[in-house]
Amino acid sequence: MKRYFVIAVALLMTVAILPASAQKRAKRDAEIEALMRTVEMLAAKVDSLQREVDNRVPVSKPIDPEWEKWQDVRYNYGFNTAHQPIFNTVDGVLESTVMLSVRGGRGRWNNQGRPTSAFVDGGHLFEGWNGTETCRLTMLIGKYAPDLACIQVYSPKGLYRDVRHFGWVKIGSDEKNQGVDFGRYWAKTFVPFSLAALDKTPEGIHYENCQLEGVGVPVGTLYYDTTVGKVRCYTHEGWRYLSFE
Repeated sequence: MKRYFVIAVALLMTVAILPASAQKRAKRDAEIEALMRTVEMLAAKVDSLQREVDNRVPVSKPIDPEWEKWQDVRYNYGFNTAHQPIFNTVDGVLESTVMLSVRGGRGRWNNQGRPTSAFVDGGHLFEGWNGTETCRLTMLIGKYAPDLACIQVYSPKGLYRDVRHFGWVKIGSDEKNQGVDFGRYWAKTFVPFSLAALDKTPEGIHYENCQLEGVGVPVGTLYYDTTVGKVRCYTHEGWRYLSFE
């Protein structure tokens, strides 16, 4: 829009310096008035566009199954390229004074447009790759149930190992031998952990977990019974107290 202002100002200056008779001056004045109206109209449009930019900047990409990066497993894995818009790339840091919000359930492995997807209601929300782009930290929701979210380190087959690979997620500290490490089949704590200290026996988990049978107490549940000063464990035979020396 700045180009229109430059053109208008140049025309105004040109007209202003030309010698003219009364008739020419009248014509010149009419032209100047018309140019001023044009400038005012353009200024109003610029203000309107600026308000739109200040309030909301829509960014979108088309669906393009022939996009060259779809040939890379880091991009195509878990996407139906006939339904998924191509990626947007920002060469810099994204920063917000409020938060980042992911909506719509159209992340990787999403259940929209993919009848064979394992996700029932959602997809990947966040992916962060390591420096060599062989393993990624993934946050997802809705794979088995709408209210079940997951965090994992994952690598598709062939990038890091010959088979697909799950790594470890470390919580509490990034130092060795600190915090708690969670893996696919094992969890390792490097710090003391505390059991719930209760004076009543738990009766259930309150909220359904699709991996468990109902909302009853899962076998293996532990808590510290403050009424007798002992640790109690729920077994297939019911609650049992642990023996101490």
